[in-house]
Amino acid sequence: MMRYLGIDPGVTGAFAVLDVFPDGHHELTVMATPTVRVGQRRRYAIHLISEHLTLLPPVVMAYLEQQSARPGQGVTSSFSTGYGAGMWEALLAARQLPYRLIRPHAWRSAVGLPSFPTGTPKAAIKSSVALAATRRFPLHKITLDHADAVMLAVAAALEYGARAA
Repeated sequence: MMRYLGIDPGVTGAFAVLDVFPDGHHELTVMATPTVRVGQRRRYAIHLISEHLTLLPPVVMAYLEQQSARPGQGVTSSFSTGYGAGMWEALLAARQLPYRLIRPHAWRSAVGLPSFPTGTPKAAIKSSVALAATRRFPLHKITLDHADAVMLAVAAALEYGARAA
């Protein structure tokens, strides 16, 4: 069996574990990013994320979606995005899990999604990814917030030689 991890590092993101067996059978586990409420805001529950990674059996590869500031994104949002990405990268490195930072267009291309023109609304992109994830794993309930993590795990599996479903 080969295990792959996909991580959407946003506070509303998720991580997905895709186990691929030699016969092509697969098992998918998706977890929302653990968070805690601090006032009106959600913050990363770093101790819980670290615990999940510690308990995770060995992975072949983890794909962590690379983050960057976007035009029109506020200062608080940019800080939160960078904080989350850095936190995940540090935890993966500390746990000595093999990982790769991957840009959204690269993993979307790897799983067969079309390129989205500049200016495409984020909701349309998310819906397209969720539809692709649901088609690939019809027995799983995959939400918009979790679809990127699922497809990141699939992209890792496809790139590293597994016969992913």
